[in-house]
Amino acid sequence: MIEEIIKKAKKENKKVYVYAHKFPDGDAISSSRAVVEYLKSQGIDAQYVVTKGVQAFNQIVGSIPPTTSVENDGISIILDTSTVDYAENTLFKNSSPENTYVIDHHGKVNGAVCIEDELGLTSKNVLRDSNASSVCEILVNELEQEKINSQIANMLTLGLLTDTAKLKFLKSDTLQNLSKLIELGADYKRVLGFCTRKSNLREEVGIAQTLLKTKTFPIGDTFGMILSMDNSEVDELSRNFGVRSPQKKIFKMSDIKNCSFMCMLSENTPGEYNVELRSTPVYGNFNVLQLATSHGGGGHYNASGYTIRVEDCYSKTRLEESLQQESSGLYSSQATDLPQITLSEQDEELLQILDSTKRLTEGVTPEILARVDSLIKTGANYDYTFKTFKSFEKFMLKNEILSQIPARIYSQREPRVDISLSLQDINTLTKRYNINETEILSMIDIFSSINIASASITLPNGRKTSINRNGIITTDISQNKGDNTIEI
Repeated sequence: MIEEIIKKAKKENKKVYVYAHKFPDGDAISSSRAVVEYLKSQGIDAQYVVTKGVQAFNQIVGSIPPTTSVENDGISIILDTSTVDYAENTLFKNSSPENTYVIDHHGKVNGAVCIEDELGLTSKNVLRDSNASSVCEILVNELEQEKINSQIANMLTLGLLTDTAKLKFLKSDTLQNLSKLIELGADYKRVLGFCTRKSNLREEVGIAQTLLKTKTFPIGDTFGMILSMDNSEVDELSRNFGVRSPQKKIFKMSDIKNCSFMCMLSENTPGEYNVELRSTPVYGNFNVLQLATSHGGGGHYNASGYTIRVEDCYSKTRLEESLQQESSGLYSSQATDLPQITLSEQDEELLQILDSTKRLTEGVTPEILARVDSLIKTGANYDYTFKTFKSFEKFMLKNEILSQIPARIYSQREPRVDISLSLQDINTLTKRYNINETEILSMIDIFSSINIASASITLPNGRKTSINRNGIITTDISQNKGDNTIEI
C-alpha cells in the first residue's frame, strides 16, 4: 500500500498527511513518524497531523508540532485508529475516499463499523491485520526493508515495544519482526531505555490514591475490578499530580491472581467517558473486543476500549453496573481458564532465558529472540512464564503505602522517602490485607521503577528495608528516623 501511495503522490503531485488516534501512545506516534520519514526519504512531502503538539518519545521520534489546516484533497493515511470518533482530529475529511488510506492492527468483529466503513473506503485502501501486535509491526513488512534506515527502525521498534508492554504480549510473528528491526540497525537497548524510564513519584502517589477506590465484583470463579473517575476527579488528578488520560493507567491493574476482567472509566471531557477494558489469557480469556464494539469502540481480544456519552449524574453508577453484567455474561459464555500449569522442558528453558535476560531487557540478540520464538511455537507457555502474578491484597497494599507519601516529599526533585510504621499501622495493614510483616517490608520493591534518591520502610521492632536510586535493596535491624520520616 505505501508504495502505491508514493506512486500516486508523485504522479498527482500531492502532499501526504498522516493521522492517528487521540491520546496517542507509542505505536500511534512512532508509526506516524516512521511513515512520514519513510515518505520523505522517497521524495514525498509528508506530515504527521496533530492538533496538539506531541512531546512524548521526542528523543526517538523528534519534535511534533501542532497543525491547524491541511491542503484540500491531499492524500491521507490514518494509522492505529479504529473509528472516526477515536481520531485525534478529523482533518482527513478534506481528502476524498480514493485519496484516504487506513492501516490498523485492531480486530474487526462481525457487524462492527470501523473507520473505513464510516469513510466509505474500498478494500484496496485498507490494510487491517489483527495478527500484528502493532501498526509498527505491520510496517516492518509493508515498507521496503532496504529503504528502512536506523532512524526508522528505531521508531518502529519503539512502537512495537510500547504496544506489547515491552514484549509482555506477543502475536505470532512479533519476535521475528523485532529481529528484523535489530538487523536493520535499531538500537534495541537505547529504544528500550525510553520505554522503561522511571516514573515520577508525584504521579505514582496520585495514581495510587485513585486505585485505592477500585471496586471488585464476582465473575464466575474469578473476580473483576472496576474503577471510575468523574470529571472533577480527573481534573484533580491532573491538577494535583500531573496525571492525564488516567484510563491509560489500566496496566497498573494487571497480573492479579484470579482477576479475569479489569476496567477503568475516565470522564476526561464532561459528559463523556473513555472506557478501557482488559481480560487476561490466564484467567477466563474472554473477548472484551466484543464488548467494546457493541458500544462503538474497538481494540483487541484481550484489550479494547470505547467512548460513551452520559446523560445525568446517575449514569456513572448505571454504567458500572452494566459493565459488571456484560463482563459476567461474556465470562459465562466464553471463559476458558488455563488448567493447572506443570512446566514442560520448553517452559523450563524459556523461563531460564527470560530470567537471564531479565524478561528480554538485557543482552537481547536476534538469536535469543529466534530461540524464544521457537520455544513458543513448540508449546512453551509464554503468557504464564513471562508474568509475575500478585494477590489483590498486595496490589492494594502497594497503593496504600504510596498514597500516604505527603506532598512535601513527592514534590522534591530527588525524593528521599522514609516510611516508619507504628504498631497500630501494622495491625491495621495485616488485618486489612491479610499479610505479615515480611510482606510489608517486601513492598520496598515498588520504588525500583520510581525516580527517587532512596526509600525505606521501618517497622516498630527495628526491622527495615531500603532501596537506593539504582534499585539495590538492603535489609537491616537498625531504626533511624530522619526529618523526612513519614508515619502512616
